[in-house]
Amino acid sequence: MSGDNSPIEPYRPPFESDPAIRRLAIRRIAARRAFVVHASVYATVMIFLIVVWVASGAGYFWPIWPMMGWGLGLALHGMSLTWNSKPSEKEIAQEADKIRRRRLSDGPQD
Repeated sequence: MSGDNSPIEPYRPPFESDPAIRRLAIRRIAARRAFVVHASVYATVMIFLIVVWVASGAGYFWPIWPMMGWGLGLALHGMSLTWNSKPSEKEIAQEADKIRRRRLSDGPQD
């Protein structure tokens, strides 16, 4: 050890240097967890509906309708995890232009 009394900097993961990346990472983790909960509830309810179908005489397989309807929603939820939600510079400029025009048409703001 040398005579240098400077404190040693602790290791900081890269996300700590950029709060926006940290917020985005937390948001994505929360979205994945919400999807897992959604999928678990879907599976539990569908199993229950199949049990009801079997207990009621196992005629026409009516649970297919909630399976397909809710399954479509679950599939869209899953696909939404892969969509890039970061707006492009063009989209930002278009939205800023809309806001600017709206403020001009509304008159002076105080």
